[in-house]
Amino acid sequence: MNHRLSRAAALSFMASCMLATTSAQVGPEIAFGPVRAQPGESVRLVSVSECNAGTIELVHGERTVRGAITTLRERDLSWTFRAPEADGTRRGMVSIAKILTNTRVTLGGKEEKIDDASPLAGKMFAITKPPGGEWKFELDGSVPMHRVQQEIDELAIYLKRQWYPDHAVKVGDSWEFDPAWLRMVIEKDLKNAQTIGTMRLRQVRRGPAREIALIDVSVRSTGADFRSDGTEAKAQVELTGQVTVDLKTMLDERLELKGVVVTGTGSLKDSKKVTMPVELTVTKSFVKNPPMP
Repeated sequence: MNHRLSRAAALSFMASCMLATTSAQVGPEIAFGPVRAQPGESVRLVSVSECNAGTIELVHGERTVRGAITTLRERDLSWTFRAPEADGTRRGMVSIAKILTNTRVTLGGKEEKIDDASPLAGKMFAITKPPGGEWKFELDGSVPMHRVQQEIDELAIYLKRQWYPDHAVKVGDSWEFDPAWLRMVIEKDLKNAQTIGTMRLRQVRRGPAREIALIDVSVRSTGADFRSDGTEAKAQVELTGQVTVDLKTMLDERLELKGVVVTGTGSLKDSKKVTMPVELTVTKSFVKNPPMP
């Protein structure tokens, strides 16, 4: 009898320990907030989106031609915000060190190289946003707006992104976010596609000097456009990875995503399909003097 009681007590003790361990892993709730930069500090963003083993398939009647494609998209820019005006207007400066896209296509024994460097590289310009309004970019007129509209749209979408919930979360909690900026950086032709982004707080690491949140990220995007001539354009993106956030400064210091981007155009007998394995790395840091070329 005493043996049975002692065994029951031991099992009860083990269960209590397991419950305590689980509770410790979940930990207290955390709340995300705006980036806390020190006076005079800028935020530098460096992103590299790379595809090293893409494939192209062209179908024309009974003939099929296959080829290879590699792409490299690089972004290096910094921004600084001043304190909001009395009416709530936000003001800041953006410095562009690099916006560059390199593409290599091998098809039918021929190679084509396209190096597209944005004329915004080396530029610095002001940005403003009135309460309830959109971001406005004050360019100096030295660059035709139609030439850099895509880069400006990309930056505007990034500045108004809302990736994190406005309520406290704990380890294991998930939430949806709008991955429009990720979609633009990886595949510019997907701007009208339907996209779902999900984040999940996987772990909070606490140390003597830093508290870091590790967040799992999943992005899925699909879209199709049926044209009047009977052809179809479609695209699909599937990405997974993680983002690291410093909970003291609220800076998302590193984002890593891997996956596949598939785009296709044409009809059953005359079509083009591009499949690109993609790796995206985005790092952010505080800098005193934004880098310029």
